Amino acid sequence: MPDNETYQRILDAAAELFARHGYEAVTLRDIGQALDMKHASLYYYAPEGKKQLYLDVMERNLMRHRAGIAAAIAGASDDLRAQLRAVGRWLISQPPVDMRRLIRVDTKGIGAAEAAHLSQLANAALREPLVAALGHAREAGLITLRNLDMGAVAFITMIEVVHGVQASGNKMPMDAYIDELIDMLMNGWLGR
Repeated sequence: MPDNETYQRILDAAAELFARHGYEAVTLRDIGQALDMKHASLYYYAPEGKKQLYLDVMERNLMRHRAGIAAAIAGASDDLRAQLRAVGRWLISQPPVDMRRLIRVDTKGIGAAEAAHLSQLANAALREPLVAALGHAREAGLITLRNLDMGAVAFITMIEVVHGVQASGNKMPMDAYIDELIDMLMNGWLGR
């Protein structure tokens, strides 16, 4: 992936369009118009065209998410609740990674090998740091969660849903929403 200012601007514009409309609906012409560039000049930066831009956008986004989640966990105390709060707050401050659309729609247009690569990156970025934190908490006897993968996926999925709640005009502060979500996960629904 080229690392110059112009290419980063191209990726920023492409990321916004792909997030809003999906891979199939976006054309190079759309990306060029968003940048006041001729779409043909985008091939200079991305010789493979839209597919290359999409893959680079997703790779950059997932690498940023992995670094952000890892930093949130590292910056919190060893308390799992504090780590989940930090991760939840970081995730809610970012544009959501719509994994359902990525898996069901966007990957159909990019090819099986590329889809598998993105799936691996998403797994490493979103799941692995949380699985490690949950594993440490389980080893310390703080939680009894049997399936760490499922716990990580459930948490990420719930935070993605919070993005939708936020967009629907919910008045509850997002920090409070995240705290309540974490309390629900940690304490369960059953009375003790």
